[in-house]
Amino acid sequence: MKINKINTSLLQMKSLTKALICGTMMLGMLSCEDDLMLEPENNITQNSFYTTELQIQQALSGVYSAMVNASSRGGYDVNFYLLASEVRSNNFNAISQNGNRDYYAINRFQDTSSTEEMEILWEDAYQQISYANMLLSRIDAVPFSDPAMREQYRSEARFLRSYAYFELMRSFGKVPLIDHPVSPEEAAAIPRTDLATLYNFITSEIEASIAGLKDVYNAANKGRITKSAAHAMLGRIYLTGSGFPLNNSSYAAKAKDHLFAVIQGEGQFVTFAPNYADLFKSANDNKYHIFEIQHISGGLSQGSYLPSYVSPNFGSADPYYNPQGSLYSSAELGVSQSLIDTYEPGDLRLPLTIKTSFIATNGQPDQAKFFVKFREKGIVLTNRYDWPINFPVIRYEDVLLMYAEVLNNQGATSTAVPYLNRIRQRAGLTPVSASISAADFTTALRKERRVEFAGEGVYWHDLVRWNTGVTVINQAAAALNYNFTITTNDYLYQVPLSQIQVAGYDQNP
Repeated sequence: MKINKINTSLLQMKSLTKALICGTMMLGMLSCEDDLMLEPENNITQNSFYTTELQIQQALSGVYSAMVNASSRGGYDVNFYLLASEVRSNNFNAISQNGNRDYYAINRFQDTSSTEEMEILWEDAYQQISYANMLLSRIDAVPFSDPAMREQYRSEARFLRSYAYFELMRSFGKVPLIDHPVSPEEAAAIPRTDLATLYNFITSEIEASIAGLKDVYNAANKGRITKSAAHAMLGRIYLTGSGFPLNNSSYAAKAKDHLFAVIQGEGQFVTFAPNYADLFKSANDNKYHIFEIQHISGGLSQGSYLPSYVSPNFGSADPYYNPQGSLYSSAELGVSQSLIDTYEPGDLRLPLTIKTSFIATNGQPDQAKFFVKFREKGIVLTNRYDWPINFPVIRYEDVLLMYAEVLNNQGATSTAVPYLNRIRQRAGLTPVSASISAADFTTALRKERRVEFAGEGVYWHDLVRWNTGVTVINQAAAALNYNFTITTNDYLYQVPLSQIQVAGYDQNP
């Protein structure tokens, strides 16, 4: 199903303690403004909620909905995967600063601890963690007609909490580990946790959640976390931990096992889309992707504005046109020529992913380069935050290519080749040779990942775990005469200033 975003009265939270504590109450129960706690009109309080199975179900919907945060805060798809990841890579070129927009600072590596987008990332992820912590602290005391349902809800909440921590860790490195509701004073005293401890917590939590999750759900519950989603996420987490900066070689074998568990379920629990175009249509939501951020249009504050962020309105005669459908200015943030040049001739994915020109609303041609992947023709919106298409956090194609990467790294290149070729052949490209060398396979696979997942926030994290980001970004900046170079310290964002002021964190990676 489209997981319904629960209406809340939560105000924006501007400190670590408020992000961790005030986020624990959803469903219109609690508002937070500094130290003030306001009881809502319906008199539902923290003590009277979380007492029935229905309330636990509603609270779990709140944990899911924390990823959406539609309107100007964007949600995880805009914040974690577009701005903090895709824009960070050389898939984008920020051309005009235009009022010191955050995306310009992120793309040019000029961001600081005061960059607002980083505070939004931090607050939104800890809001989701807080929602999950409160649910998990109360669920055992709630009577359930079916104990298996309690375990399912518990498992979904544990997964979602761990997922939020993983995204925080990929963005900021060490972050405070909070696994239960705490007071504001306690929250301010919790230090940043080292990476090894965070990895152990995240992976053990998701490992433990698998038994309580379902393989598939009925039509009314599509979009919930499945066993395949847990295995796929563990595959991604372990593969990330096997690379830079943790470089834990034992994680590669664990990644391989979990990725193969997903592959074994093809045709029963996961589906390989026959055409690339089928992957990015709202009619196919929850059909081909393994884990998706749920969106629905209709002015319900559940839509996405990612398509509006990365593409223009087009001319009024264009099928993509929507008068309320764009935040884009072609002079500010465009797809890089470097990415376009990475596509091989005849690649069917290119026109489905990127447009390189359009007729503007004034009737004049514009040669801007922009992503069109998540923008559907003929969609009518109530506002620019209202796009209906789900965002794929993990696609099955990612599982196949991650598995091929592990095989190749373990010396089984010939076994890895069919997985890569399956992606290439669907894109209309010639298969790579079965006798390709391991080094050449690595080059081919890395290029394939860049174009297959362009616009989806995957490439930047690939560059980091391969530890090629310094070379790639510095070469791209030099080619464009940008006056900056980066080091591995720039792989992570600075902890937001508000959190430093509250908890006294340092900026050490």
